[in-house]
Amino acid sequence: MKPQLRNRTIVALLAGAATLVAPTAASAYSNPLKAWWPLAEGRGQITRDWSGNGNHGTLGSGTGVDEHDPAWVRRRWGWALDFDGNDYVQIPESSDFEVQQLTVSLWFKGTSSPGTHRYLISKGGDGCVSASWALQTSWNGGLWFQLWNGTAQVWSGGADAEDVWDGRWHHAAGTWDGQRPKLYIDGKLVSGGNVSHETIAYDLDYQDATLGAYRGDCELMFTGTLDQIMILSKPIEVDRIWNRWNWILGSPGS
Repeated sequence: MKPQLRNRTIVALLAGAATLVAPTAASAYSNPLKAWWPLAEGRGQITRDWSGNGNHGTLGSGTGVDEHDPAWVRRRWGWALDFDGNDYVQIPESSDFEVQQLTVSLWFKGTSSPGTHRYLISKGGDGCVSASWALQTSWNGGLWFQLWNGTAQVWSGGADAEDVWDGRWHHAAGTWDGQRPKLYIDGKLVSGGNVSHETIAYDLDYQDATLGAYRGDCELMFTGTLDQIMILSKPIEVDRIWNRWNWILGSPGS
């Protein structure tokens, strides 16, 4: 990417973020954007959190290159991370992710389903049972958004595998308002899921967040490509994520 184009892109992204999450006068003390990894680095062991909260991620198992590092890959106007089923990005434990309302938003691509119970992003791990919340593949290899109340999982509706693992970029947004987990694929609500009043359990054995995997007493890793990952502490209306951000983030392209 040429320096001038890269600078314009960064300005556009930052302006878009400010527009999406700009607080009102009554709520100026609380910015809901808790983490934003645009994966703009293109190299190295660190992916930086552009939210200003310092939730930076480390590729693989440490600061040095190792077998668990996802690969930096070019896309249409920048970079993304490609996971081969043995990779992950570690995000240190943070109270920013331990909220009772949230939105998890990202772009993803895969040529075929990674299999069942493979995690695109997860917060914490309870043995080999569940994350506090996650975007993960479902029983049929599709995709759904999941929460854990300490004894049972609560699910959104599930997207079918053939609709999301077709070699194209797709956008996923999981939201939780305290009553119903919802999954949006490319701006459209996926029907189904549980409706209940639950409290997300965060006092789990494993506390870090992870991109590209579930990590606890077992490791359930993703195969595919991720880009533009965001966590917000409120359920953002999908039209604000999709219609307002699509011109900035767009489909990352091939």
